[in-house]
Amino acid sequence: MHIIAIHNDDRPAYGRGRSERSTACKRERVRTEHTGGVRPHAHRCDLCNYSTTYRAHLKRHIAAKHSNYRLHKCPTCDFAAVDKPSLKSHVAKHTDEKPYKCDFCGYSTTLMPNLKHHMAKHTGEKPYKCDTCGYGTALMSNLKRHMAKHTGKRPYNCDICGYRTAQMSNLKRHMAKHTGEKPYKCDICGYGTADMSNLKRHVMGKHSDEKSYKCGFCGYVTSRLFDLKKHTAKHTGEKPYNCELCGYGTVRMSYLKRHMAKHTGEKPYICDTCGYATSRMYTLKKHIATHTREKSYKCEICGYATSRMSDLKKHTAIHTDKKPYKCDICGYSTAQMLHLKRHMETHTDEKSYKCEVCGYATSRISDLKKHIVIHTDEKPYKCDICGYNTAHVSSLKRHIMGQHPSGNCSAKMSNLKPQSCEKSYKCEDCGYASSKMSDLKRHMAKHTGEQPYKCDICGYCTAQVTNFKRHMVKHTEKPYKCDICGFGAAQRTHFKRHMAKHNGEKR
Repeated sequence: MHIIAIHNDDRPAYGRGRSERSTACKRERVRTEHTGGVRPHAHRCDLCNYSTTYRAHLKRHIAAKHSNYRLHKCPTCDFAAVDKPSLKSHVAKHTDEKPYKCDFCGYSTTLMPNLKHHMAKHTGEKPYKCDTCGYGTALMSNLKRHMAKHTGKRPYNCDICGYRTAQMSNLKRHMAKHTGEKPYKCDICGYGTADMSNLKRHVMGKHSDEKSYKCGFCGYVTSRLFDLKKHTAKHTGEKPYNCELCGYGTVRMSYLKRHMAKHTGEKPYICDTCGYATSRMYTLKKHIATHTREKSYKCEICGYATSRMSDLKKHTAIHTDKKPYKCDICGYSTAQMLHLKRHMETHTDEKSYKCEVCGYATSRISDLKKHIVIHTDEKPYKCDICGYNTAHVSSLKRHIMGQHPSGNCSAKMSNLKPQSCEKSYKCEDCGYASSKMSDLKRHMAKHTGEQPYKCDICGYCTAQVTNFKRHMVKHTEKPYKCDICGFGAAQRTHFKRHMAKHNGEKR
């Protein structure tokens, strides 16, 4: 019965007439007909859950994971590999031999798989596709990583902080944050990292003379395709990653994720020492350094100390008044590139963050937060030296630097936290709470729509007396005068913006 059912000559041969002279073909036919095409994982490791269809794979697994004995040893050093291809790749490091070369850009490598991976950058070929969302990649390993997003399975856990991930490699990288271990070192400059991919990027970016990716607009060259794409976006203006809430666009997905935190208010990264929270891991790392690192960089003028040279340079600019970063539109200058980037946002027409009380609009959530304090009259930041109160930590910093310059800056800046105050006045409609009854009354006007303060000149109405006073200045006085051209302004910010135009002309 078995012979008739399985080996009947009436049935088409495996491969539709293909020759079975090959042992592999015969083995494949027998496997297909006896198992229904499913590869049984017949070979299992007695030491772990690993299983495979092939005995050779099992041998390689045991040699790599469960034995100090390696089959193939390097004649130059103590390295040993579980197979000949791995040994060949290693030996090439001693000889600098890179037999596999790219015909497009001259890239060379010791391994054929590396060349195939590299070639995908030129061809754009992405043969591995996700059936769920259409994501494509040149590497099967990337597709496996991607699929974990859809399944939601994260079996690898950190025992210290509860971090979960779908990949063991991610967990190892994460654990290095707790241990501080940086096993991957750069032989040229000593740079250390917990991630091999970071080391590769470092070597290519910092120490490689090979810059095969060129910009067709300006001649910019780089060793990384990713950097070229990012650079080219500056010329084309292309911003493929967009925010659906406010229209913000960017060239990088990581920037969009960071931006989205502004809308959600989510701050998942928390400091265990003081409770500081942020939406970015990088910012948390910088913050944690203030608790742990030795502050070896000191300001010779005021004694300010920090653990980073870059922070000291920024701080020193306060004393020198150097402002190398200038705005080409209005002449504004600053000591920090970050401040210039923020300033440039004021020239865009997009102002997606609006105040519900008075209609003030801005392009930055931080500016809106500062503005809202005007309506609450809360001044939680207090100077321990003279009792000066302000609504903004930046104002308190300026006050301390200007009014109390003597003594240790870092000591005075270390406790810039808002004073805690009980918010006992609560809104029954929405749960809003404040420490002042006046703030609650102002808030309630949002629900009632009441606007008792009205301008007799133009009919402007508002729920708050502070807004009304500020409005009336437009009709009655302009205390800020320009000595150069006689321009007058009702508000200090408008006056500063005007003066910047003259400063730009002088430059």
